[in-house]
Amino acid sequence: MRRIRSRGSWISVALAFDPGRACWSRLQTNAACAPSERRMEADRTMRKFFAVAVGSAVALAGFAGAANATATIDLIWDDGSVTFEGLNTSETITLSVILTAGPAGSTGAGVSVDYSAAVGKLSVIAFSSTPSAGLDSALPLSVGDTIDTGSQVQNINSLALIPFLFGVGILEGQSHQLGTVTFHKETLVNEEFELLVGVFGPTDDVLDLDGNVINATTTFNSAFLINVPEPGALPMLILGLGGLSLVGRGRRS
Repeated sequence: MRRIRSRGSWISVALAFDPGRACWSRLQTNAACAPSERRMEADRTMRKFFAVAVGSAVALAGFAGAANATATIDLIWDDGSVTFEGLNTSETITLSVILTAGPAGSTGAGVSVDYSAAVGKLSVIAFSSTPSAGLDSALPLSVGDTIDTGSQVQNINSLALIPFLFGVGILEGQSHQLGTVTFHKETLVNEEFELLVGVFGPTDDVLDLDGNVINATTTFNSAFLINVPEPGALPMLILGLGGLSLVGRGRRS
């Protein structure tokens, strides 16, 4: 049980940390990070507590102006690009979600990757949040479960709880990988897909170093996947269509 003083009153919060699953949970839930309504409510409560605790700890020093509290979230493919072209059927590719702090720094973020434009063409085979190693590192905590809804991977997050010496946050210009999503190409298509990142999930937020929510001043950058026919696939497709055409003519005659 921890007690912190916030805005002139004492708040008592019971918390448990499971390092094996990198997850915070309330003791009274007795849940091993299971996705449920009660778990989601606990996540919301934890994030609110997190913002209040950090804000109270720095109140004497003053807050940074909201206009300067910007951050950037980028989606980067595993070849270092934002646009990947030529993924073959049955191949996989991994997308990294990168937080870069603005002038007011950051104590972390929780975001979601929306791949609804590629549903049926790409499937998600793996995903995870990637907090930093060591409680004295930048963003060592991950709150709640990262989940795949079928069109979004939600709650990709890494956080610091500075007042309790869990992490130190990141300063302007510093970056941290919040998590990754790995996709598998399912079908042969010749299209371009945009994958989005944002605060689409119920517990998603981007925070500055003082614990302020800065979603409105955060820049969210998409990633793109251009699928093209694989070598030899287009000629085979043409031959196949030609064969079907000849069969059709033969039946009509």
